[in-house]
Amino acid sequence: MTTLSPKNDAELPQAISEGVFDIPIQLEGSLEEQRGALRETLLAAQQRLARFAIEHGWREHIQAPFPKLARFYDDKARFDHDLLEFCELDTSIELPKTYCAALEKGVLISVSPDLYRELFPAGQEDSAFEKLLTHEMAHRLHIRILKGDEDAMGPVWFYEGFALHTASQFEKTAPVMEADAIWEVVGAEERGDYRQYATVFRYFLEKTSIHELVERAGKEEFARWLKQITPITP
Repeated sequence: MTTLSPKNDAELPQAISEGVFDIPIQLEGSLEEQRGALRETLLAAQQRLARFAIEHGWREHIQAPFPKLARFYDDKARFDHDLLEFCELDTSIELPKTYCAALEKGVLISVSPDLYRELFPAGQEDSAFEKLLTHEMAHRLHIRILKGDEDAMGPVWFYEGFALHTASQFEKTAPVMEADAIWEVVGAEERGDYRQYATVFRYFLEKTSIHELVERAGKEEFARWLKQITPITP
């Protein structure tokens, strides 16, 4: 897939404002007429992320662009194939229907807004597609905060919860969960419902700061520590 590659470091996207860059866009299929709208959405997603980073004292981590290139698809099968090929994985792997975007090797690869709406109707809310793009960049912000140590991102519910919170996803549609359900998510080894992750992350955010959560999430005693700061006995 020779066309799907970021610019080299000497040709980084130009800054428009702090944390916001003019990311080159490649389009697959019949999306050319959406180029302008997609560019505006990508700018808005970066602005959303920049506001979050600055508000939380992580300004230093948004001084370089997260993607160097963005590519959008109007076909899920083609998206799956190209993403797997780009990541040097078996292209016969069946990705989940709701797997709609990723940021790997400096490339933000995503389905189109219309396709995202079709594939993940439960995820629709105000600015849903903008938030999807923010979510993928938020993972990279998280890694920069941890000085590149991806192993320190913590369990899946936490690092996905961080990205969901950063992007303001499911603020109105995340489920209300009882204590038992919250701790069930914390202890689960398999991936679960992202809407639940949003609830669980925000629940613990009420108990302590996001900075302390990020610092502790990758440590072995993370779940035990969460119980210590939580007045509920699971």
